[in-house]
Amino acid sequence: MPGELHEYMFAGKLAAPVHKSPIKAPPTMKRNATNAVAIFAVTLWVCTALGVIVRAQQNPPSPTEVKPSDTTQLSDESLKTMLTNMGLEPSALTKGFLVKIKQDTWTLNIQLVLSPDKRKLGFNANMGKVEDAASISADKWLALLVANADIDPSSFYFDKQNSRLLMHRVADNRNITPAILKTDLDNFSRQIKETSELWKFTK
Repeated sequence: MPGELHEYMFAGKLAAPVHKSPIKAPPTMKRNATNAVAIFAVTLWVCTALGVIVRAQQNPPSPTEVKPSDTTQLSDESLKTMLTNMGLEPSALTKGFLVKIKQDTWTLNIQLVLSPDKRKLGFNANMGKVEDAASISADKWLALLVANADIDPSSFYFDKQNSRLLMHRVADNRNITPAILKTDLDNFSRQIKETSELWKFTK
């Protein structure tokens, strides 16, 4: 082109540059070229902006989805209703309810009670009274502690204030169905029977 410095390649070597005298373009051509560049730039900018707007309209930002909680908790009222529907005839206590579970020749009294914050459901069974805890050999207390590992999540504990040995179990109060509650009650009852040799020293 006019006014440019040209270099030509021959067999991998640069040929000597060839200089040509610059030819000045008329002022009108310069203005037309400048205007054309300006129009092209504006057109490009407008098209880009329109493209962004169109994409934004086609894909609007989705609002934050708030999923309703799929967790249900038992209340004292719904717990009583569930136990009644299971045919267990719950009796109201100062805290929770007492139910009678019959397995084989056994009739077991089990307390079901919700924690104050309603996050846990507790199962309690009274193994019997221990009037003089100090008179019970260490081996017998140790056997109860060892058994806790086998009956987990149930466990034995001693209520010193009332001098009673109890078995206790805790379940999360979350989406408990009659089937789940029955399984927990059956397992708890079975553990009471299977450990009877360990707590027979109570009265």
